[in-house]
Amino acid sequence: MKAGQLKYKIEIWTPTIITTDYGTHKEVYSLLCSTRANVFFNSGTRTTENDEIVYPKTRTFIVRHYIPVTDPMRVKFEGKFYQIVSINKNKYYNNTEIIAELVNE
Repeated sequence: MKAGQLKYKIEIWTPTIITTDYGTHKEVYSLLCSTRANVFFNSGTRTTENDEIVYPKTRTFIVRHYIPVTDPMRVKFEGKFYQIVSINKNKYYNNTEIIAELVNE
């Protein structure tokens, strides 16, 4: 993998479970690391879910192989969060391919 191809800055956020004052559990995301990546736009459509029009977008992020990424984490790119759908490690090119979908919040 050539370092010049990693031209976009992304952040990896990890979930933590906290207990509120009322005893309920809440999932909060905190910054794990910031790194460089190559980003590809996969698809974007217009769908209706629960009488609401949403525009789901799927992107592929290619990062170095040493970035600690797991499924429950999220990727922040250009101010938007993406939920990780799949992680593919390629040992031949020493990189990790992350396929993620835009979070609709």
